[in-house]
Amino acid sequence: MKTVKEYKAEDTSGAKLEATPEGLAWFQEAAYGLSVHWGLYSLIGHGEWVMHTEKIEHEVYRRLMKRFRAERFSAEEWADLMLESGQKFLFITTKHHDGFSLWDTKLSDFKVTNTPLGRDVIGELSEALSARGLTLCYYYSLLDWTHPAYRNDWPAYVEYYQAQLKELLTDYGRVGAVAFDGYWPRQEFDESDAYFAPGGKWDLAGTFDLIHGLQADTVIINNTHILPLKGEDCQIWELDLPGENKIGFNTTEVGDKAKAVWWNVNSGWSYTPASHSIKSAEDISAALQKANALGATFLLNVGPRPWGDIHPDEARVLREIKRGLKR
Repeated sequence: MKTVKEYKAEDTSGAKLEATPEGLAWFQEAAYGLSVHWGLYSLIGHGEWVMHTEKIEHEVYRRLMKRFRAERFSAEEWADLMLESGQKFLFITTKHHDGFSLWDTKLSDFKVTNTPLGRDVIGELSEALSARGLTLCYYYSLLDWTHPAYRNDWPAYVEYYQAQLKELLTDYGRVGAVAFDGYWPRQEFDESDAYFAPGGKWDLAGTFDLIHGLQADTVIINNTHILPLKGEDCQIWELDLPGENKIGFNTTEVGDKAKAVWWNVNSGWSYTPASHSIKSAEDISAALQKANALGATFLLNVGPRPWGDIHPDEARVLREIKRGLKR
């Protein structure tokens, strides 16, 4: 895939709703939260894109479900670490590009409750966060490498992903924000990765109104690397500060919406032990403070291990950041 200068984004002018002022104020004042990339790919440890990068067939990849035990997963321990780290919200990968769902969705059998873990991760996080005054937020991939309708019946896929969002927005209490990924209008796909390309319009306007209609305060973010569309509430920069494009695929244009910055503690987004390289608390704190000074909320990502715990090195840095900010 390659990035092109000329592009045409989906028309969302039909979107009628946006997040309430109260919802936006909460997100901007929260300023700092945790992001988590965790799923079947964590078992392989080669990154969240491993199914694509290593060309793993879906039926082979599905077998990972039998090994997903996550004996050390504790929503309470994750939430306690957030309190110790001074974070106010959690973004969790409810469904990444591989299509695996971390909640007990009624719309697919490719889900966490059909693994040996057998528990609703999103449900447990919702309870643990709420009990501590923290806010649950979602990462949701529009792109889906494994759902058959994505390639064969586009209207059915749009219906499917919107129905999944409805579950997430109605079954787990308050949702502070939803961050979409997988729709990149500036990307051009070749034959080797043609299944990345959408088979039609996403009905983004309908999706945005669905979310805002179910939870009026929820802030919608779309990691499109372009200016926000109508119905979106926040512009996000991935591994860059607002207005920067050091990473190579962000936009340098800064719109008039709320702003956010997405950073990571480690070298990648998910558990990748071979490339384990922790950033210093000082460097992350500097980026966090620069982002906040520019009016951007800071999302700091970790990649929990296959067993369900957050790597001790990542947890240590999270705690060090809070101590540094206090000083």
